[in-house]
Amino acid sequence: MNTTAEPVLPSAGYFTIAVCRNCAAPLHGPHCSQCGQKKAARIGTASLRREIWEKLRVFELDHLQSALRLLAGPGCVAREYVLGVRKRHTHPLKLLLLAIAVLLVVLAQTRYLHSSNVQVSKVMETVRKYAEWSFSLGLAAIWLASLAGFHRSRGYNATEHLVLALYAHFLIILANIANQLPLLLLRSPAWLAGHKQWSGWYMDAVELGIVQLALSQFFLVDLRRHWWRLALAGITFVVAKTLLLYLYALALVKLVLARAAS
Repeated sequence: MNTTAEPVLPSAGYFTIAVCRNCAAPLHGPHCSQCGQKKAARIGTASLRREIWEKLRVFELDHLQSALRLLAGPGCVAREYVLGVRKRHTHPLKLLLLAIAVLLVVLAQTRYLHSSNVQVSKVMETVRKYAEWSFSLGLAAIWLASLAGFHRSRGYNATEHLVLALYAHFLIILANIANQLPLLLLRSPAWLAGHKQWSGWYMDAVELGIVQLALSQFFLVDLRRHWWRLALAGITFVVAKTLLLYLYALALVKLVLARAAS
């Protein structure tokens, strides 16, 4: 007697049965009451194209709407997210990772981390490999600034301070992307050298402004009474970022020297 089970084939009748093909629960509507999956249908070219478009459209629209809300109110968005408004806003870490990925692509296109000097280019190559870690230094600086200025204000815990830091750092990454965009059009070495020389000065001011705006919105700061908290947070951000970048650069130099010696 042959006990081998018949193979399951994706026939039209297979998909008409009122059962969830994800968890095998009975279906009583267009979605499964157990796992939430939509009633499956056989995949065709048209359905696959439609599903891809729907996924991409929702992804782009969701992230674009979140980014636009953050442009005007990073602290407001962070406070709403912490207080439970989660469906309206994209997870801050997802936004940040997306922004870092875009920035890395833009930096590669503008050749911002390249140099005509061969030895310098080797160092820059190592910097590019660890670029994701360097971008996280700003996040740590914002988090430390938030804790330093407002750790006893309104009862927020350390993780909720981190949510604020993630959203604020996403906006800082967007500012850095915008700062790089002219280099996609103006590719002369002289323009690139001038941009590297001057952008560090005004971008530091832009980043500090974003942090101060996010903190004041998130904690609803009354400047007449608690201006000193905002000032303390700003000083902490500048000092922490400078120190972290110095330590990162020192570790990177040691890594380069160790690789050169090996």
